[in-house]
Amino acid sequence: MAEQAPEGEGEAQLLVSEFPPPPTYYKFANQLTPPSIPKEALARGTRRAARAAAKALAESERMRLGQTSTDAIFGGEAMNDEEEGDVVAVFGEIVEDPNLIEVADICEDPAKIRDEVHRLNRKVMALFVGLAKDLVNDPLKNKERRDELSHNIFLMLKECNKFREYQARENLIELLEKQLEGRRSLLNELKEELQKVDEILG
Repeated sequence: MAEQAPEGEGEAQLLVSEFPPPPTYYKFANQLTPPSIPKEALARGTRRAARAAAKALAESERMRLGQTSTDAIFGGEAMNDEEEGDVVAVFGEIVEDPNLIEVADICEDPAKIRDEVHRLNRKVMALFVGLAKDLVNDPLKNKERRDELSHNIFLMLKECNKFREYQARENLIELLEKQLEGRRSLLNELKEELQKVDEILG
């Protein structure tokens, strides 16, 4: 609750905020035992997320090929039943176990992904221009081009997601290099101070 401080003549108005005291049970926090890591729920969430990604890819291929079913894309009978059980979620997003995630591309050469994204981007722009022409000249026959456009956008996003592995590694390298540089700077300062002390004592 905010209280208004007394206002003197010619002085600015000052607001003072009162914060409630900490709860009485906070001192027992160090005595609590944290729960165990729900490894099974994390594994289940990882499998569920992998199935969702595969389903999205199959749906994109189905739209591009104009098929009515994704059975041929999955390579067999489609599995519609979801694995039952609890999963770990934060703000509605399933938390995956990083040790179980199968990375399709570790992005050893980011230049290849860059070139592929550029190629898909040019293709998307060309398809968009073609779609605009279809909407003007033949608006009833543009489904095939719309599906192809959607599929190429999906592939472009997939290529961009591959770059996240490389981006994370580079961010980690940069962070570690900054920490190392800071420690070296402190070490040099310490050496200079020790040298000054030796000169004074000598």
